Amino acid sequence: MKQVTVLLGTLLSLLLALVVLRTSTVGADRLRPKGYAKTVANLQKFYVEFEQQVSREFHQWKEQGAMSAHFRRLIEASRIGKSERAQEVRELPTAREGPLCAICRGFGGSVLEFRREGASREEVFSTTVELCTMLNLQEESICRGLIELNIDPILYIVDNRPDLTSASLCAVVFQSGACVLDDPTFSSWQVELDANGTPVTASKSGTAQRGPNDLKIVQITDLHFDPNYRTGYNAECGAPACCRESQGIPDDPAAAAGHWGDYRACDTPWNAVEDLIDRVVEDHSDADYVYHTGDIIDHGIWETSIGYNVRSINRVIEKLRQAFPATPVYNILGNHEAHPTNVYELGEISRPDFSTNWLYHLSADLWSHWLPRATQQTIRLGGYYTALVRPGFRIVALNNNDCYTFNWWILYQPDALKGQLQWLHDVLLLAERSGEKVHILAHLPISSDCFSVWQREYRRILERFRDTISAQFHGHTHKDEFNVFYASERPEFAVGVAWNGGSGTAHTNVNPNYVVYYVNPDTYEVTDFESYAYNLTAANLTPDERPDWFRMYSFREEFGVSDLSPAGVDELIQRLGTPAGRSELRRYWEYKVKLADASLANDCTESCLLNHLCEIVTNQADDDRKCQELSETFFD
Repeated sequence: MKQVTVLLGTLLSLLLALVVLRTSTVGADRLRPKGYAKTVANLQKFYVEFEQQVSREFHQWKEQGAMSAHFRRLIEASRIGKSERAQEVRELPTAREGPLCAICRGFGGSVLEFRREGASREEVFSTTVELCTMLNLQEESICRGLIELNIDPILYIVDNRPDLTSASLCAVVFQSGACVLDDPTFSSWQVELDANGTPVTASKSGTAQRGPNDLKIVQITDLHFDPNYRTGYNAECGAPACCRESQGIPDDPAAAAGHWGDYRACDTPWNAVEDLIDRVVEDHSDADYVYHTGDIIDHGIWETSIGYNVRSINRVIEKLRQAFPATPVYNILGNHEAHPTNVYELGEISRPDFSTNWLYHLSADLWSHWLPRATQQTIRLGGYYTALVRPGFRIVALNNNDCYTFNWWILYQPDALKGQLQWLHDVLLLAERSGEKVHILAHLPISSDCFSVWQREYRRILERFRDTISAQFHGHTHKDEFNVFYASERPEFAVGVAWNGGSGTAHTNVNPNYVVYYVNPDTYEVTDFESYAYNLTAANLTPDERPDWFRMYSFREEFGVSDLSPAGVDELIQRLGTPAGRSELRRYWEYKVKLADASLANDCTESCLLNHLCEIVTNQADDDRKCQELSETFFD
């Protein structure tokens, strides 16, 4: 009993060290507090001890058929809170980095060892379901479904990469400062960069103002259509996706799903998908192009199938085809389109049943209504393409879901990530030589959940071709937000801006929206954008009437920027990073959550506002220089 007490005391003291450090400083969760490096160094030593302790107890469990009291206490100390289930890893505070890494390495390491000692698929499956449930990662039925869908590719990777350690696995998945990745296999590859670029000596400026001849581009993203959504069904089910037929009607009427969607962990009913697309057609019939940036499939990640995904993808793309028969729609894939969710094949894999080709071929066929034939080859190869929209203007549509840290294939052959990035580089080089300007579409924001080495290489490409890339457009986060990129060696200079279209879904605590961009017809720079939304609370009060869409704001009008170039937006950021800019920063946050009642009711403290400011300027997991810089002026 004394050994258990000592171990748990060590666990709690070390894992809570980050909490103590954070509360001793004034700042945001995204900031690394003083003493962070020392604490992380201590944690690395503790992870090994914790892993060994869990491994001994795990082996005893498997040999004797029963868990010891010691093991049960370790599990109890490691259980996560239910509220953490619904959060993305990027949304968890710095104080949780150590505990999550310890849980992953301790219990994940034991399962890894278990397989390498000869455990069968069935033994690994039943063991991981039991641990998943006891650690409170999800309810048992969801643990069972998720593990059933993902176990085969994971076992293939474990079996074929005998040098893969739990430390590397957890460092890739959680990608936090407390989970150190020191395996050069993951970081030694590089894109071959053209050497004719010029050094960054100033922020990229722009003078384009919104004008009468601007192109009009509508972005629709993250519709997350759920064919199982049912009005009145349980919106507080505790699963990654609620409001579904299988979850029943709740006893409490307040927990019932609304007609037009729900602020809780619920996706989008078909009537709301149709209404959004119809509104774009009705109110913006003069749109020149539509960017549809992925995530058609719902959050029922424990029960997807190829057939299920195909049906939803077909239905949404057919609706877009009917709505925009003559207006070009540029589609890209979201992480949810894959089956299993997030899992996009990488590298040389000998199992055809792991291939993502079904999705690539489906996409090539469905998108062909709007795209030139020349795009077919790369779409069928990897779900990405480039198209010349008009003379001097090119679109590059990436499938950067391969870099998502929950894409298990990164663990198998990380340097396979180079392929699409090298293609991007080569396309941009040709565009530069042809005098073309480029818009890049990518579902995952570069700063959001992308593997850090991929982020590093993308930033190198962006910096090299900063004069060719006029704008970037992302989705995934469901937030109306933007990111500014700074030069790696000269971080005082802004070199690029990426705009996020928000989401058609209200999952979670946001209003549905779409965005209209105004683009200069000569430089193809964004001169302004307007975000349109409706209040979900009000819409659900009148289920027989269509939602009341309204123009939420114009970025240029609201924030008074000289222009939307990297230099112009950087000026805004410097202002937001001072006490004088606090009210503007608060407005930015309110628009980021799209004026959703559920988010506004929770408010956003000054530390919370600094977090959101830091998220604008952070584009690589291990680079918080701009965040630290802004924190120094934030409370002056």
